[in-house]
Amino acid sequence: MRLNSFDLNKFHVFTVAARTPTFSRAALDLGLSRSAVSQAIASLESSLGLRLFDRVGRRTFLSDSGSQLLDLVSEYQVGLQRALDRVGSAEPANVSGVARIGLFIGFSNARLAEGLSRLLESHPRLAVKVAFLPHAELAARLLDRRLDAALSVYPLARHARLLQSTRLFDEKLVLVSGTVHHLRKPTLRLVRDLPFVDYYENGELVRSWIRHHYKVDPGALRVRAHAAAVDLVLELVRRNVGAGIVPLHVVHPLLETGELKVIHAGRKDLSDSIWLNQVRGLVHGAPGASLVEVLGRCFSVADDAP
Repeated sequence: MRLNSFDLNKFHVFTVAARTPTFSRAALDLGLSRSAVSQAIASLESSLGLRLFDRVGRRTFLSDSGSQLLDLVSEYQVGLQRALDRVGSAEPANVSGVARIGLFIGFSNARLAEGLSRLLESHPRLAVKVAFLPHAELAARLLDRRLDAALSVYPLARHARLLQSTRLFDEKLVLVSGTVHHLRKPTLRLVRDLPFVDYYENGELVRSWIRHHYKVDPGALRVRAHAAAVDLVLELVRRNVGAGIVPLHVVHPLLETGELKVIHAGRKDLSDSIWLNQVRGLVHGAPGASLVEVLGRCFSVADDAP
């Protein structure tokens, strides 16, 4: 068997599937559909003439051949990484040009600022352009190559199969208020009577929060402002315009000082999953590749606890 007759991406899919409990989780980590992972494994098994996984009911386990292949491929990956590290340390990259990232409207830039500042410090000739856009426009600009990557609250692969979406982290969302509108015992009636600061009319984040905690549609709400951005929502809540929903990590310093308070409804917090999106199989130029690397390094799939 000749190496150049194999799709090396399928070996990567195999190693991820072998190290995760299910093909579904492997698909999530790879940004692929479960069927794409299954097809890649089946194709690799056919090419090798080996059974890599034993299937028992709906579960899969590494076969003896699969375990041997995993050891060999892992050894190859370690050697390749050492070679890349040696090349990288001997000849540091000096990236120049423009990296372009799209963010969904309302995204808090607090998480992004540290990573981008490190990136720009490391590469003085690199520039970054950030665009805040609706999700459909983020997908369109990725497909048109006008963005290198985009962050969204759902996988943009729903818009186009050419896009690859990888979940980065889960972000807890809490309802907060100043002292004027705080509720110690937030019944549905009291919550419904609050003035609110929301993001944009089609988003209805406050309504989603109430449905999540009380399992009913709240009906008409008194939304005093649609502020679009997390920072502005937070500032209006601080000024007692109304209660608003913000990511826990953003508001945590103000909770510690007592300036703002969380309105607890007694259920598990509502959360959003934040996704990294890019064009499937696209080989980025140096600016885009550096940007994607920073995003992956700054964020991890973890609950958003402060």
